[in-house]
Amino acid sequence: MLILKRPLLLAALLLAAGASLAYALRAKPSTTAVAKPPPLVSVTVARQQDLPLELAAQGHLVALNQVEVRPQMTAVIVSIHFKEGDDVAAGQLLFTLDDTDARAQLQRSEAQAAQIRAQLADAKRDYGRSSELVKSNFITSSAVDTAASKVEALQAQLKAAQADIDSAHVVLTHTRIMAPVAARTGAVAVHPGSLAQTSAAAPLVTLVQFAPIGVEFNLPEQYLAAILAARAQGPLRVQLDSPDGTPVNGELSFINNVVNTDSGTISLKATFPNPHRNLWPGAYARVTVLAGSDRNAVTLPPQAVLEGPDGRFVYLASAENKAVRQAVSLLRVQDGQAVVSGLTGGSRVVLEGGANLRAGDAIRIDAASSAKTAGGKP
Repeated sequence: MLILKRPLLLAALLLAAGASLAYALRAKPSTTAVAKPPPLVSVTVARQQDLPLELAAQGHLVALNQVEVRPQMTAVIVSIHFKEGDDVAAGQLLFTLDDTDARAQLQRSEAQAAQIRAQLADAKRDYGRSSELVKSNFITSSAVDTAASKVEALQAQLKAAQADIDSAHVVLTHTRIMAPVAARTGAVAVHPGSLAQTSAAAPLVTLVQFAPIGVEFNLPEQYLAAILAARAQGPLRVQLDSPDGTPVNGELSFINNVVNTDSGTISLKATFPNPHRNLWPGAYARVTVLAGSDRNAVTLPPQAVLEGPDGRFVYLASAENKAVRQAVSLLRVQDGQAVVSGLTGGSRVVLEGGANLRAGDAIRIDAASSAKTAGGKP
């Protein structure tokens, strides 16, 4: 009987252990991972087309002529013939200085010349008489030579006296200070009765030309060849945004003869008409250089261009719906579109959803948003 009971006990124990294992297996949660779907992205198509080459830059308005008016003699200011801020014409009288000393010097020079002129006339008469007397042997030839030398000396003195007269006239003209260019006057540093001095630190007034006016700006040196080629075809047009928003057309007037090696830019200047005097020297200006045509330019929305440690790039959507990293160079943004190099027209480019992608990642393309993007403005 004892031998029969042991197998039964063993079987009962085995049954209990099996039941416990089955319960434990049913109670344990499943650890099988659910695969995440590929990220949803929208794509756009890179367009290849001929675009006008419009180069935008920021610059400052500058006066083409700016003159510091200074006296060329020391004298008292008698009168000022303009008001601060007036527009003056070229040759317009600005200041009148006291000319008493200048006129006195002119009169002295004229009197000296008159005296020498009288002496010269007398010397010429003596020379004439001597020339006749020498023929009759009444005087020696040396006396004639002496008379001739006196005439020549007085002629030289008369020339010097005439030069003094001319110099006195020049000094007299300095008492009337004229505007050298058509310009707008600034603040006046003197008043009637003040002493105008040639050694003064401040000018009497500063004249600034408003019309025409210039704009100085810089562009990357990579555009220099295109600018030179366009300029060789004729005047290069430049547009400026005026303060009231109206575009003003001007012309490129200067290209610097060196490239700035520190910034990699070239300095340029454009000239604009300013009939209403609303473009002010020193003010900020945004200009656009119309440098011909950019043939076969590749464009896409700016948000498709990403930037990483190695530079700018885009993600291409491959035929297998995988992200392919493609390095590009952003040439410029024009009319809301990024103009790039390193990409061919017709390429499918990830537009949105590419911020967290890595090269080789599988992607899902949002057909609705991609179709809308493809049908919009390139």
